[in-house]
Amino acid sequence: MSITTLKRLIDRELSKRLPRVSEKPQILHKAMRYSVFPGGKRIRPIIVLEACKTCGGKNHDALAAACAVELIHTYSLIHDDLPSMDDDDFRRGKPSCHKKFGEANAILAGDALLTLAFNILADDLAPKIAVRAIRELSEAAGTHGMVGGQVLDIAKYKNIAIINRLKTAKLFEAAAKIGAICAGASEKKIKAMAGYGANIGMAFQLADDLTDKKELGISDASSARREAGQFIRKAKGGLKIFAAADDLRKIADLIWNV
Repeated sequence: MSITTLKRLIDRELSKRLPRVSEKPQILHKAMRYSVFPGGKRIRPIIVLEACKTCGGKNHDALAAACAVELIHTYSLIHDDLPSMDDDDFRRGKPSCHKKFGEANAILAGDALLTLAFNILADDLAPKIAVRAIRELSEAAGTHGMVGGQVLDIAKYKNIAIINRLKTAKLFEAAAKIGAICAGASEKKIKAMAGYGANIGMAFQLADDLTDKKELGISDASSARREAGQFIRKAKGGLKIFAAADDLRKIADLIWNV
């Protein structure tokens, strides 16, 4: 499937799993859907599906996990945008959740998406796979992942690479690992997917930083571009153990061309 087709598949599944706007409390469910749709490129959940396929699985084996990863990502964006965090008034070309629904409802919408993600994993995956997926996703989202990275970011921690690793790359790593886990892959293949995801995540953050060159000097931009290229090469190089991983390589190229 093309990336566009996979994105549509994920969006349809997300719509099925999110509470309807007509259900009470309506404002909370409106805020949740408002933040999830329309989404961005859905790179993280697509990586879940493609990692699963590369390890011999099917889309339906990992679709629930892909949705869970995207809900975690969206929750983090809602909270990152809050006045107490990054204080952003816009997200994906429209007012941030807290600007549209108020700060309290935005916090609660993020909380609801976070908990829904784990509910989906517990409900839809086979018990042993669910336990592993929940462990991977909770670690990526917690103090050793996104939350920890956000704390360091707020504190103006000087080592940007560590912030990027925790705040961004850990969720990419979890996405790739969970896709492999859903396919019943060997530990060797799961480890290889973890490396792919971590490197893709680091490259993604550097590419994202390059889109706003106002905050980067010429030398900084050149350095970031060079470093992103190194991460992309590492990501693609780690796929050699797989018989067919062309779609994951295409995702790496897509990130490089952002």
